[in-house]
Amino acid sequence: MENYTQTLVRFVLQTRTEDIPQNVIELAKKHFLDCVGAALAEAAEPRSQIVRRYFSALGADGDCRVVGHGTRLSVENAAFCNGILAHTICFDDSGPSHPSVTIVPGLLALAERYHFSGKEILAAQVLGYEVFQRLNAATAEAWEMRKRGWHPTGFFGAVAGAAQTARLLGLSQQQAQRALGIAATLGGGLSQNIGNMGMGLHAGNASRNGITAALLAKEGFTADERPLEGRFGLLDALCGPGQYDASRLTANLGAPFGMENPGITIKPYPNCWAHHKVLQAVLELREKHAIAPENVERVEVDLQTDKPTYRYTAPKTDLEARYSLGYGIALALLDGELTLAQYAPERLQRQDTLEMLGRIQNVPAADEQARQTVTICMKNGQRYSGRVQYSKGHPLYDPMCLSEVQEKYRLLAGRLLPQHQVEASMQAIVHLEEAADVSDVMDLLVV
Repeated sequence: MENYTQTLVRFVLQTRTEDIPQNVIELAKKHFLDCVGAALAEAAEPRSQIVRRYFSALGADGDCRVVGHGTRLSVENAAFCNGILAHTICFDDSGPSHPSVTIVPGLLALAERYHFSGKEILAAQVLGYEVFQRLNAATAEAWEMRKRGWHPTGFFGAVAGAAQTARLLGLSQQQAQRALGIAATLGGGLSQNIGNMGMGLHAGNASRNGITAALLAKEGFTADERPLEGRFGLLDALCGPGQYDASRLTANLGAPFGMENPGITIKPYPNCWAHHKVLQAVLELREKHAIAPENVERVEVDLQTDKPTYRYTAPKTDLEARYSLGYGIALALLDGELTLAQYAPERLQRQDTLEMLGRIQNVPAADEQARQTVTICMKNGQRYSGRVQYSKGHPLYDPMCLSEVQEKYRLLAGRLLPQHQVEASMQAIVHLEEAADVSDVMDLLVV
């Protein structure tokens, strides 16, 4: 039987930077920019100070800065904070788990600690995502483990982070395999925490654990060298025997790179990506039929509350609201758009929002296609139904172009940084491969 972990690690360590196609590098920069924007937006939120106070109380310090705040911590703890910031606000990419928030946060910290070049960082990013995507593929997009309550981001991200760190730090084949073994046993994350600050920990821990695993392995710490496909390994533990396909960990590696196909969705809306097909259908129906919110009698849709990413029907916080399909529909109908400002905590108590939310009727559907269909019923008896096959941001069928991602970055980063710094940081990331030392880019990402 093939040692899948060994083959996957060998690919990560031996792939030459110049062998990564330029279009893949361009995609990597786009996702890097998107992830940093999400982190900066969250850094403007009052809740972002909680973790900062935690490390201050510990007396922690170091030589790596946290995005936005500029707090100096160790490389692992800076990655931890960066990951929490990038994921909590729910505006990061998805594919269908959340790769960038477990990959980019660690790379920022590693770059500042070890002064890697832009080319080195981008290659590690592409290969870290390759590992993440392969775990997604082997588990059929992690649906079996999701049923068990596991959130894939915290597990897959830790392993991907260990792989990219092993490459950057020059670990041997054996050390790198052990690093994946350490990361696999450090991974974690419960879907019960979707919709609260605990979800940010999944990305924060993954970012930190990947670095910790590689550093330990470099110093001689041992772990199983077949941690992914072993009888009691990660895939078996998360999915159950026979509920995954380990061969997909290594089939056709880099042909194409996972960054390119299946790719990663960049979100146009600041809520759960799984909701976007229905929400886009609502926006399109509203525009096409000139629907006035006050004329809506009810909306019929499967709210899919059996899934952890849909379960909030009456959200009490802005984070819960991001995982409430009904709330998103209400906002889309009332405002004709979905923006970060609409998810402000005070909006949760607005009378018009609560009234519209009350008109959302749960109609369970028999199949997945029907679950993505929404019907708007008007007071005059008219009914408008719609379904979107591929929502905006889909990497293959309707991707966000660079200019759209740049505009999104301006909006997100502008919540914290002055405008000149927003533009300067954006240009630095767009041209990241030209950076001799990515730690210089961090100068532009803190206030």
